[in-house]
Amino acid sequence: MELPAYLTFVVISAAQVATPGPSTLFIVNNAVAYGWRRALSALSGDLVAIAILATLSVVGLGALLERYPPAFLALRLAGAIYIIWLGWSLLRPSRPQPDQTVAGHGEGGPMLWLHSFGVGISNPKAVLFFAALFPQFLPAESSPLLLALLVSTFVAVKFMVLGGYALGARHLVRLLRKPEHARRGRVLTGIIFLGFGALMIWSALTAP
Repeated sequence: MELPAYLTFVVISAAQVATPGPSTLFIVNNAVAYGWRRALSALSGDLVAIAILATLSVVGLGALLERYPPAFLALRLAGAIYIIWLGWSLLRPSRPQPDQTVAGHGEGGPMLWLHSFGVGISNPKAVLFFAALFPQFLPAESSPLLLALLVSTFVAVKFMVLGGYALGARHLVRLLRKPEHARRGRVLTGIIFLGFGALMIWSALTAP
């Protein structure tokens, strides 16, 4: 692959990742609730999910989902329901955690990782995005190494972009130290997640 084509792929990837969505909101919430280090650690779950979706898209899952619309609809609805569940879990009252400076989920590292993986894997539209993007940069009968390069590049770009969001969220911690501010932050995040989920359901049910 020539350098201009590779840089184009990097720019497209960064633009897609930087667009606000469930992954962005989830890592910002984790950074505020648990600190940027734990947020970045949990982010690896999202990155693993994205790497799986990207690889599956190339091996034909994207074409399979387009060929069988009911299966794609079921996956989209399942992903939307998971996002709504996350939003509802944020709206529920949580017990105060003595080792936290702001209110969070009260969850350990493994649970945060699993939720991060769930957020990443719950968007089957990502499969179609990769299925549309990768053929533009993968010539016929290209080497598996080139596929590995593109997948790893997208994962690295997502890590850097969302990592930037997590580091930027540190500035919200002082504001959210007061319990009432922390509670409002949780409620706002939960409502936005519910909105994302509702929008995902509407989009799935009204798609041609």
